[in-house]
Amino acid sequence: MQDRRGSASRRDFLRYCLVGATVGPLTHGCRGLTTEGVRTGGWKPNTEAPSWDKIREQFLLEDGYAYFNTAGLGPSPRPVVNAVIRCTTELEKLCQTGHDRFDAARKRAAAFLHCEADELAITRNTTEGMNVIARGLSLEAGDEVLMTTHEHPGGSIPWFALAKDRGIVVRLFEPAPTAGETLDRLAAALTPKTRVVSVSHVTCTLGQVLPIPAIAELCRHRGIYLVVDGAQAVGMLPVGLHALGCDFYASSGHKWLLGPKGTGFLYVSRRMIECWRPTHVGAYSNKQFDPDAGVLELLRGARSAEYGTRNAADAAGLIAAIDFLDGLGMDRVAQHGRNLAGHLAESLRAIDGVEVLTPQEKASSASIVTFRFPDSRWTPWDWADKLRKEYRIRVRPVGEHGLNAIRMATHVFNTNGELDRTIHALNELSQLERRNR
Repeated sequence: MQDRRGSASRRDFLRYCLVGATVGPLTHGCRGLTTEGVRTGGWKPNTEAPSWDKIREQFLLEDGYAYFNTAGLGPSPRPVVNAVIRCTTELEKLCQTGHDRFDAARKRAAAFLHCEADELAITRNTTEGMNVIARGLSLEAGDEVLMTTHEHPGGSIPWFALAKDRGIVVRLFEPAPTAGETLDRLAAALTPKTRVVSVSHVTCTLGQVLPIPAIAELCRHRGIYLVVDGAQAVGMLPVGLHALGCDFYASSGHKWLLGPKGTGFLYVSRRMIECWRPTHVGAYSNKQFDPDAGVLELLRGARSAEYGTRNAADAAGLIAAIDFLDGLGMDRVAQHGRNLAGHLAESLRAIDGVEVLTPQEKASSASIVTFRFPDSRWTPWDWADKLRKEYRIRVRPVGEHGLNAIRMATHVFNTNGELDRTIHALNELSQLERRNR
């Protein structure tokens, strides 16, 4: 059941944003951003839908600039930016590290992701988490890792590098347009040598939502580790890690979560404590350490992957980002993104020559729409460049897997007006391109 304690009415939420929009007294900096602060900060249950146009005002994006690349990099709202500034300023006054801020961030993230705090580590990004997972499993030459053909380089390169170093075998399968067919294809691709299934929760190419709980059940029955790249899911959809049933999960804070750049999460299920070990450790990874006596006992689980001095302001920003989305209600955030994406997909299909690649099945799609002009002489980079320069619209070309497409991501700061402006621009450009053939 989703944790509602971070929710707020529209009035309370906007008041919170407006307070956060000014730096204010810096003496309260990080202290106001701890988990305890969330519990006692005056939040009330959500009773009415937020005003999405007002939410747009909480971002520093330039007026008239339509940004649809959250799947690549998410803009941080004012409360997040100001949390980082306040925490940095407070810590610099006495030159402190602020290590406790990571404890608070871990607890807040655990409540948001519905897992235990000791199952989480705060990382720099999804790629770091995927590397830590891959290197921490005792895979040997001949062991197989099964992935889709649509994995992000950050989720796939660690496994291919392991193939070079240890001789494991990486095998790929193509996901189908529906969840049921995708599960069937995955099951058919498994062999007696498959040790790991590593897939995206939501693919970065088509925005396809994979049936992770069903995949987890299949893997559990076969004794296979399930690793999930959640870079495109956390902040887009409500995510309950225990309910998903995966063994490992890695995600970023700087995409859909709208947190500070260079932040992320690593989840290691308690079931995996005896199967996985961190590859890089140091100060703060240890439970006990006495070099004179030769004693070293590492912390168990994900927490052992955190070490050394890091930027505590990032942890404060992560807490503020979670509070921001939780205050809106993740169910509403997800529905808003789906509504916009649905409107976009329907409008795109009305444009002559457009092919929408994102699955139409509701269970397999969310807040990303990928499309292309298969007969166009312009490349996706040409289309993206013209949209940016002539219409101030930011989209992302998708060259991966030979798709030659355009990706648009819809989040809380996007509006129907921006989508209509984009559809108008695509119609104009399409007509121009056809005339110049």
